[in-house]
Amino acid sequence: MITKETIRDVIADQLKTFHKGKTVEREIVLPEKTNRIIVISGIRRCGKSTLIKQKYLKQDNALYINFEDPRLVGFDLNDFGRLEDILNKENKEWLLLDEIQVVDKWELYVRSAHERNIHVVVSGSNASMLSKELGTKLTGRYLQKDLFPFNYNEFLAFVDKKPSVESFMGFFEKGGFPEFLEEPDADYHRTLLRDIVVRDIAVRRNLPNENQLLRLVVHFLSNIGKEFSYNKLSNALEIKSVRTIINYCDYLVESYLIDLIPMFSWSLKKQTANAKKVYAIDAAFAVSNSLSFSKDLGRRLENIVYNKLRAEGKDVYYFKDKRNECDFVVNTNGEISETIQVCWEMNADNIDREIQGLRAAMKETKSPGGSILTLNQEDNFDGIPVIPVWKWL
Repeated sequence: MITKETIRDVIADQLKTFHKGKTVEREIVLPEKTNRIIVISGIRRCGKSTLIKQKYLKQDNALYINFEDPRLVGFDLNDFGRLEDILNKENKEWLLLDEIQVVDKWELYVRSAHERNIHVVVSGSNASMLSKELGTKLTGRYLQKDLFPFNYNEFLAFVDKKPSVESFMGFFEKGGFPEFLEEPDADYHRTLLRDIVVRDIAVRRNLPNENQLLRLVVHFLSNIGKEFSYNKLSNALEIKSVRTIINYCDYLVESYLIDLIPMFSWSLKKQTANAKKVYAIDAAFAVSNSLSFSKDLGRRLENIVYNKLRAEGKDVYYFKDKRNECDFVVNTNGEISETIQVCWEMNADNIDREIQGLRAAMKETKSPGGSILTLNQEDNFDGIPVIPVWKWL
């Protein structure tokens, strides 16, 4: 049991940090008014807490509490009653429950509060743990939004720069984690990775060997944009069970560390059977935790492009046939909307390969358009636009 006095102290202390540090408006759209529970999920340290505070505390009509405060260890279902007493006494309408996944059976209280017309916002760092509870207890009652590290526009606002190839290179090298941008530290990304693997995955799922999981994620972060198969991973990492590899991949995706995209096929069965490609939540984060990825500028650029498409809610595939490859086939609202090829620069060595791969993908997917994104080239090759990626972003 957590006393009401302790809960009140935690709320007061956490409120004091509201205006500390530099903040920017995020591009994610959250409703001012809604009859549904608002759920915000995303990787640790991407800015969920700040977003919630920015959006709802400034109206002085909400109560905010982050459950990762050590004073709240042991907070359980019965303690929500004391929290709600404080909400009512202060005459607030919104209840902001941050990192809610640490509280067992939280969804039972949230559903009850929602039925009593309390406006509830919850956030968490694990998509699976949130979706499992949401799907079983809150079906049809919630609106879910994913938050990611800063995109290029948000980065520009945070560092007070204008769009240019120079400012893009700052984004390329530093990435989008707000705390890292405010105070760069060589160990920040590595510490964050270990925290997520240990706290959000290994501890919560009672995994006996967190080192296996760390080896797997480091392998992925060192091979961004490359195809992989579960069987080959099992052999390469000396993890005997392919099922274990598959489960580990699911856990890494659920914690937002990586994302996997399938090869394009009109057959769903072939999509499932073919090798997948892996991308990181943040390209600079991948570099910091990589064994070799940092030198491959083209794949880092590719990762940034993928993250933009992902944040827009697009379904993305890669294209490959016997002779050609194309980085991205984009599905928007159930229809193929575009194909995209990404390379650091177009030159005599790659121009034919890049264009032929794009055209082959456009023909097979019946895509209405295609483009090539590079660092800073702008051109047109027989109707194929070449666009600087910083302008496209």
